[in-house]
Amino acid sequence: MGMQSIKLVRYRSEYLEPMLTLHRSAGIGLTIDISQYDEEADLRAIEQVYLHNGGEFLIGLLNGTVIAMGGFQRLSEDTAELRRMRIRKDLQDQGYGSQLLQALEQMALRSGINKFSFETAKARSLTLEFYRKHGYQETGSGFYHGVETVHFSKVLDEQVM
Repeated sequence: MGMQSIKLVRYRSEYLEPMLTLHRSAGIGLTIDISQYDEEADLRAIEQVYLHNGGEFLIGLLNGTVIAMGGFQRLSEDTAELRRMRIRKDLQDQGYGSQLLQALEQMALRSGINKFSFETAKARSLTLEFYRKHGYQETGSGFYHGVETVHFSKVLDEQVM
């Protein structure tokens, strides 16, 4: 576990640049056939895509520095897609991702969502392991702009409260 817990706050525009920097550092090593601008469209419109649409987007701060991000985009009354989960590389595997995921699951449940689904790159074995460890089930596979992906989902219940 990390020595201290991160402070989770709802996204505000002042976090845009450090958030984009964190996002870009996570993508290194994967080549996708889409421009950076298009790939980041939702991140430049967090309010519209996530917050004003029944979803949520959190920024994780450690001593005032953005080190984590993630949110969920509401798909229907009771389902949402978990999106953009990132933890700064040098701080991974210290419990911060679990802290962020738990917070998002709790917020989703409170807003009437009982299922998270998403896809993630198959090449990222540590990421796959992380979600399996947290009770996510593989539901299929696919491709996202040329990258092979694994589809995951989880039924949220009171256990995460």
